[in-house]
Amino acid sequence: MLTAELAQRVVDQVRPVVEHNVNIMDDRGVIIASADPSRLGTSHDGAIAALAKRDIVRIARDREQSKAGVNVPLVIDGEAVGVVGVTGKPSVVEPVARVVVLTVMLLVRQEQQLVDSHWRASTLRDLLNTLISEPRVSEARVSAVLDDVGRPSRPPWSVLVAFDTAGTDAQPSRLESSMTGLDNVVGIERAGVVWFLLGRANDGVRNVVLDRLRSRGATVVAGRPSATTAELVVDAKRLDILTRTTKVNDSGVHELSGFALEILLAQQATELSTDCASRTLGPLSATLRHTAAVVLAHDLSVVASAAALHAHRNTVVQRLNRIQALTGLDLRTFDDAVTMRIALAAESINRT
Repeated sequence: MLTAELAQRVVDQVRPVVEHNVNIMDDRGVIIASADPSRLGTSHDGAIAALAKRDIVRIARDREQSKAGVNVPLVIDGEAVGVVGVTGKPSVVEPVARVVVLTVMLLVRQEQQLVDSHWRASTLRDLLNTLISEPRVSEARVSAVLDDVGRPSRPPWSVLVAFDTAGTDAQPSRLESSMTGLDNVVGIERAGVVWFLLGRANDGVRNVVLDRLRSRGATVVAGRPSATTAELVVDAKRLDILTRTTKVNDSGVHELSGFALEILLAQQATELSTDCASRTLGPLSATLRHTAAVVLAHDLSVVASAAALHAHRNTVVQRLNRIQALTGLDLRTFDDAVTMRIALAAESINRT
């Protein structure tokens, strides 16, 4: 708990403002940090006595293994982890020693919190990897991990991924911290993408999470709103495929169900997707490809597509005629529209 590195860091920090020598001893009374390097590794009888008594030991005059001063035990969570010693007249240096003790205790707790934080993050990441890689995961297993990390929760579940589109300098923790104060929500950073696992999920909880992520400009893809543990496993697997193969960065909120085609295509050989996209889209300009995507997104309505493109209806008709001339596909018919949808989905995968 109390390392020599941390102890020496404290000594080095107080040295410029404390005129007395400061030693820090471990739980055996051995000096592990000192302003006097020659004393490192030596036994300190005042510290040994302070550890035994669990109380401050004052030494009025120099001894063979200790100098005049005070020795204050470091007791954290009921355990004596070390001793702070300050040389000098006890009545003068005791206040200094007590301040150093408080400093060490604060730093030890901060270090422990950091270790705990890393452990929690690693444990949650392992849980996520389990959901993605194993065919079946029990409710008890998911709940047990959440209990262990101090975030107890139960089904129904919901899982979603958030891409921070605020810029290259944005940290995943920015999105995780946006959930402060929410119960039954844990954030898990994985390969630059933040996953959120919601327990006791319902539309209310899910909508709060989505609203907070939307307010930070994140792009979100969300699994079903109220899933069993078996459904949670399926959604996690699909989201994993999506995050690895398809680029989504429009600062919008999307339902995972809307990417069924992309997920299916992502599981076939890359050369098949490449060929599918190039055969259909190869003859089309960027403008015609965008027009095709907009028409598909607006249920093949020329009027709605024209409004979305800020173009005249006749312009959209002309572009559709041009697409038909170049590809043989009339996007005003269902079968040809499906073919174009597949080609655009295949292209979105190939671009990642």
